[in-house]
Amino acid sequence: MRILIGRLWVLLAITVACQAQLSAAEDGYLWVSGDGPSARAVADEKPVVKDTAYANCGETACGGQGTECGSCGSCAGGGGACCDLGCDDSPQRGIVGIFGFDSFKGVSDSLFQSNFGVVTGLNAATPVPGLSDYGIGWQLGMTYGVYDIDGGWRYRDSAAQSQQQTFVTTGFYRKGNGDQRLSFGLVYDWMLNDNWGVLGTSPTLGQWRGQVEYAVGDCNAIGLYGSMRDLGSQQRVYNTQRYYLDTETRAISQVNLFWHHKFCSGADSWLWVGVPERERLDRVDGGSLGDWIIGANIQVPITERLALYGNAQYMHPSAAASRSASIDSTWNVGAGIMWYFGGHAESHSLNGKCWLPYMPVANNSTFLVDQNPVPTVLY
Repeated sequence: MRILIGRLWVLLAITVACQAQLSAAEDGYLWVSGDGPSARAVADEKPVVKDTAYANCGETACGGQGTECGSCGSCAGGGGACCDLGCDDSPQRGIVGIFGFDSFKGVSDSLFQSNFGVVTGLNAATPVPGLSDYGIGWQLGMTYGVYDIDGGWRYRDSAAQSQQQTFVTTGFYRKGNGDQRLSFGLVYDWMLNDNWGVLGTSPTLGQWRGQVEYAVGDCNAIGLYGSMRDLGSQQRVYNTQRYYLDTETRAISQVNLFWHHKFCSGADSWLWVGVPERERLDRVDGGSLGDWIIGANIQVPITERLALYGNAQYMHPSAAASRSASIDSTWNVGAGIMWYFGGHAESHSLNGKCWLPYMPVANNSTFLVDQNPVPTVLY
């Protein structure tokens, strides 16, 4: 409980500081007017953002017909563009708050079906000094989740304790701007666990995660995202019945092909299919933990500051339908809200705002895990 309260206080303090800084004076937020070399900072007022998705709408462009510009393509019988290629230059930095519900199941949960809890966190980005002209940004984010609030079955005497999980993600990215079609990012993820899985272990794990996408139109892009395992954990779990287990835990490398689609409303969606690595932790039966992956993510802006999000991923076990397959089954489902400090939740550019985070903070979809408890050893 002390850990829970301590981390919540830290997140609350960061949130209050961010809101105070960004809301006190929007002139300090470095609003930008214009694009490219002609861009200039507007010190005293927020300029009217020109939404180029509807730039051809209005009485003048529509020949005085007075067409309502509240939907894409409404101008001149559908002649208006739905989305813009590239990203929007303003703001010059961005912070996004996250709060939602989350449920996941992995091999560490054995036959037990899921862990349900709440997640909160922050994700921030800013241009890299000296490299901003090349579109290079840096992002840093963290989420903290509490699961099994009512307790859960554990191998040792920790059934009354909740499961806690922290993800930290940091790295660099570049969003394609203007007529540029290529976007990419590379980050490092940490997963910090407390009372995790049926063994009640506390492994700290790490992985590299990268993403690259190419815009095939104003509203669509295709790309690859994948992860490569790095930091693993080995722990000895003692039980009150005078035996222990030596267990190894590590991330699962994966690679996925995805489709990114921007809706006329400003909503973003991603759909992907992929495969996990074929080498699981050393077990008697060997082989792989899963054989294919499918997942989806969507974000829908409600106001300039508020958006809804939802994400889901499923890794199909390699084993045929059986008790073993039930143990190996891996999935994650989450939904909640995102709060954009300083606004800018909505964008009609394919890549959104240039200086908002490109890649999401890691979660139980993007950070898959394998675990190998060694057979019981008496002592």
